[in-house]
Amino acid sequence: MNQEKYNPVNHCKIIRRRTQSSTTSLTYVGGNLEMPPIDLIIEILQRLPAKTIAKLRCVSKQWGSLLSNPDFTKSFLTCSSTRPRLLFTFEFGGKWHFFSSPQPRNVDEQIVIADYHMGFSGDWYKEICQSANGFIYLYDKQMFKEKIERVPVICNPSTGQKVHLPIVIAKNNDLRSFLGYDPIENQLKVLCMAVAKYNQQTNSREHKVLTLGKGKPSWRNIECLFPHFPENYKNGICINGILYYIARSNLNTVIACFDVKYEKFRFIQIDEESSILTWFLTLINYKGKLAALVFDQSLHDQLWVLDDPENEKWSKHIFHLPTAAFVVIRSIWATDSGEIVWAPSRWTYPFYVFYYNMERQSVRRFEIKGIEEKALMGHYRPEAIFTFTNHIENVMFL
Repeated sequence: MNQEKYNPVNHCKIIRRRTQSSTTSLTYVGGNLEMPPIDLIIEILQRLPAKTIAKLRCVSKQWGSLLSNPDFTKSFLTCSSTRPRLLFTFEFGGKWHFFSSPQPRNVDEQIVIADYHMGFSGDWYKEICQSANGFIYLYDKQMFKEKIERVPVICNPSTGQKVHLPIVIAKNNDLRSFLGYDPIENQLKVLCMAVAKYNQQTNSREHKVLTLGKGKPSWRNIECLFPHFPENYKNGICINGILYYIARSNLNTVIACFDVKYEKFRFIQIDEESSILTWFLTLINYKGKLAALVFDQSLHDQLWVLDDPENEKWSKHIFHLPTAAFVVIRSIWATDSGEIVWAPSRWTYPFYVFYYNMERQSVRRFEIKGIEEKALMGHYRPEAIFTFTNHIENVMFL
């Protein structure tokens, strides 16, 4: 008669104990096997992909509790910020899809594989899609009281979480919204302004803020003492807790600055001569500083870098983007190393992402594979695709 060989580890009792170094270990009765210190476990876990963390959360209540702990999510975010990714998102076939790929760093690299994160059904507005701290903000269409309403949605591609936010109750239906992040309090906030049009002039009449992650979300009215209105179809960008967006004030182009933590506004003025001659394409994060990509009628392409925010001092650099880049202004960004990145706003096959080196004045391109094979499969192409650089995986749940 064959008998299974007795293994004491399979039949032992596990005792949890606390060591003097405040680390948890597991001691097997009948053996000397111990788990590594919890600090070492966290050090290992924070280096794993977000998809793996999501699977480990389902192992047990203990694993779920550990991986949902704010200290772990913060350490994972810190580690994730050292490996930024490209994020691709679009609506296709009645679903909004999310892909991401490693951010190309090797000059000899020509093909990058994109991983599929999530997809969810809905009827979506495609003119706005914003990113901050690993989260995405966009609008869903839903019927309320026999009227189609814009329902703001916040989602996390890394965890698969999607949260419908309250509808904005405002006197005007034309809304401008921006997603900001406060790194001090580790809080996401949405800034929303109701815009009214009178005699072809637009003014933001109401200003509201919604804080995410603290109880049931609700909109709060805040005060803005500076008359202005955000330009339509221009996304904002949040850098070090300050949300920036292009606006108009007294017919002049300005850059609005919203402090996410203190919920205060201020504005960066642009000299009148420049505002008449230039067209602001978009705002980007250039090596940790606010920068504006500008088309000048005389000098063509310029990059304005805000070197001194207090005194509003800019440095201006001339460069030359291909003509095709100007039709994809919603998808022009920059990397931490200072390269300008753009991608087509409509799907093309093959799909390329372009990197422009300011110092060398050279362009390199990378083919993105995986999206066509995993989502589109040769069918109708999406009308709009949004590409974000420096996307970080965030395992925090709201």
